[in-house]
Amino acid sequence: MILDTNALIYSIKQRINLEKFVKEEIAVPISAIRELEVLSKRDNNAKLALKLTDRYKILDVSSKGDEGILEAATTFGGIVVTNDRKLQRSLKERNIRVTSISNRTVRKP
Repeated sequence: MILDTNALIYSIKQRINLEKFVKEEIAVPISAIRELEVLSKRDNNAKLALKLTDRYKILDVSSKGDEGILEAATTFGGIVVTNDRKLQRSLKERNIRVTSISNRTVRKP
C-alpha cells in the first residue's frame, strides 16, 4: 500500500493507526517525504507524519508531488491511499487501484 502526503497527514489529524487497517506492507515515496519535510516547518501534523514514515518502506522515485505517487504506483505496484480527488482520478485513469481514508478507517479498495 502506497501512502501519499495527505493520507499521512490525515491519519495524524484523525489519530488513525494505519497499520490496524492495512495488512500489506506500507510504503511512502520519497517525493511524499520531501513534501512533508517542507510542510513540517509550519505544520505540526506534517512533522508528526514525517516521523511516522520511519516505520514504512521508502520508495525511490525521481518525480515530485502527485507525479511521484504515480511513478511509485506504476513502478512498484500496490494500492494508493489518498484523499486527493484529482490524484484519485489520475490513478483510476491508469487502472491503478486507489482507496481513501474516511470515518477513521481506510476504505476497502
